[in-house]
Amino acid sequence: MYIVKIYNYNIYLTDSCYKYLYNNKKNKMIYKIFIKNKGNVFSKTKIYYSTYKKNIFNKFIKIKEINILIDILSLCFLNNTCIHYKKKLIINSPNSFTNLFLENKILSKIIFLLYYIINKKLILHNGLLKINYFNFNKKTLCLFFYGDCVNCNLSLKTFNKFVLKIFKKIKLIKIIKLNE
Repeated sequence: MYIVKIYNYNIYLTDSCYKYLYNNKKNKMIYKIFIKNKGNVFSKTKIYYSTYKKNIFNKFIKIKEINILIDILSLCFLNNTCIHYKKKLIINSPNSFTNLFLENKILSKIIFLLYYIINKKLILHNGLLKINYFNFNKKTLCLFFYGDCVNCNLSLKTFNKFVLKIFKKIKLIKIIKLNE
């Protein structure tokens, strides 16, 4: 797990993500991470190839042999973003449209905090929790666990039990669907 620290903000890259980015790097091109439509309901975190242009709005970072540009204007929105690779790049950003649930902001913040706590523990196991679907009216939440830790016995079953134990304490959510 690689942790990129810029000022008080953290961006996490899993080992599988680093390997994917390293294998797909292009000559004279670097990766850029930014948020498209900042502050909009439909904002989305993106990573793409870019040429390096020195300016005050880009922060240049080198992780071993990969060069990454981070958009400083998106930095506060990118805090606690985790980028993971499993068949495709999974960008898990708290302020991205696909991960921020606008139906109920208070419940969203509670879920995000729990989600942050769970992901902090999963970083040690080279994994992450992905909240795929949330419906406030039906009180349904789908969680997916991605991980490839070879040093421990963290399995899907133990992970599901751990998450269910935490979410049973929240009375607003009745149904929790976990990946099988």
